[in-house]
Amino acid sequence: MQTKGSSCVVINEKEEVLLVLREDFRIWALPGGGLEQDETWEQAAVRETLEETGYQVVIKQFVGEYWRPQMSHGHGDLRHVFLAQAINDTPSPHDKESIDVRWFLAAALPKRMFRFSREHIDDALARPTAPLKKEQRLPLWMDVGIRMAYLMRNLLDKILPIRHDEQEKI
Repeated sequence: MQTKGSSCVVINEKEEVLLVLREDFRIWALPGGGLEQDETWEQAAVRETLEETGYQVVIKQFVGEYWRPQMSHGHGDLRHVFLAQAINDTPSPHDKESIDVRWFLAAALPKRMFRFSREHIDDALARPTAPLKKEQRLPLWMDVGIRMAYLMRNLLDKILPIRHDEQEKI
């Protein structure tokens, strides 16, 4: 089944971009995630950014719509990307999905970064006059690798929470 989600390219006055280090794959990515029932694309982007980074943001621009046919186990993922600005200087605590949250100069982004995030950042920094509509594809080897990583993550999610809960009781 196709998934729908939103992401924010949060940029500060120094032209730094806010990224999260994902807990599951240990790669840097834009804050974002799936839409909840009766939620708009913009509401999802703001909520996910707050949950993953601790920063409250205001949407400045709709950058574009990105269709990723290989994602969501081959059923596709439709992603809306927004340019946003943080409205608090000090973040509140964030959820466990992000093990680190940092600002990076747009010209010095980390090497271990989610592939599509780079294109989203470049597009947001270009500040298009009209929303973009793009298709994003992965090379076959990367598509297979990501599918295997998701399988491993899902398997570990079934195993590790039991061990973690047992350790907390001790």
